[in-house]
Amino acid sequence: MLKQAIDKSEFIKIKALLAKNGLTMEPNLTETLYIEENDEVIATISREQNILKCLAVDERYQNENYASRLVTEMINSLANQHIYNYRVFTPTKNIRLFESMNFRLLASTANVAILEGGHPSIEDEIEKMKVQIKYKLGIANPKNYNIGCMVVNCNPITLGHLQLIESSAKKHHYFIVFVVEEDYSLFSFPERFSMVFLAVAHLGNVIVLPSSKYMVSTLTFPTYFLKTKEERNREYTLLDALLFKNYFMKELNISHRYLGTETDPVMVEYNNALKEVLQDQVTISPRFEKNGKPISATTVRKLILENKIEEALELVPRSIASILKPLARQKYEINQ
Repeated sequence: MLKQAIDKSEFIKIKALLAKNGLTMEPNLTETLYIEENDEVIATISREQNILKCLAVDERYQNENYASRLVTEMINSLANQHIYNYRVFTPTKNIRLFESMNFRLLASTANVAILEGGHPSIEDEIEKMKVQIKYKLGIANPKNYNIGCMVVNCNPITLGHLQLIESSAKKHHYFIVFVVEEDYSLFSFPERFSMVFLAVAHLGNVIVLPSSKYMVSTLTFPTYFLKTKEERNREYTLLDALLFKNYFMKELNISHRYLGTETDPVMVEYNNALKEVLQDQVTISPRFEKNGKPISATTVRKLILENKIEEALELVPRSIASILKPLARQKYEINQ
């Protein structure tokens, strides 16, 4: 019998099945389904938003088509909520299984693959970007131009970000700034996007675009089949780099991507993975400094949360001061 997991006793049984398959239960799951026989969980699947996760079938029932049944049921559940695009991160050994269910392989490493099904697809998202580039920059075909890019969080945008964008944009006909769509820190995506848009408004060859959900989310990237944090970070960064190279750089004719130097070990590893995949198509530049200290969004956020808002404003572009000042006061009050 196929059921939706609701109470604690059901999840205990599901965790036991996952453990038998060398898997763990992910946090922040939106929905979990399972198949039960004789009061025993013999197959299960979960999702976080539109990301399918934690698929497992008891080895005694591997030939019963339960995996396909669970995936189909979860896709139907998504459709009932008007969600028609879905993705899965899975061990590479499962690629054929998901391809047999009409999933399309997007990228894979030796250990992990990302596949998607339904619509809109990654190609559809890139076509939308091409339309925005056409109308905002007045270019019909990106392939006729030398285009550079940065992918930024800008939480918030600083003078360091702006200087790197300005210096990098000079090397190209046009320059794309992708703002990461994840909301996991002090400023929301709409707030960050608006500030970046205002900060670069004086640069006629620069366009600001949402990153799309295909610039892999650290929040939805799975851990349930990866044993260590280091392994997880390695696979995440490689998949993100491969997706960016094979789709965004190829289809938008991006010849070069620019990064700032990092001190956080995870971000250092991320930059190294990008260098490994993009090779001479990526440049890592030193952080810009003020008064001998690197300008960072981390410092700006720290000053805001200490209610040193005027000091924080000295580290960001003047063009965003009018929007950042009230936002900063709001963030300070919320976090008290």
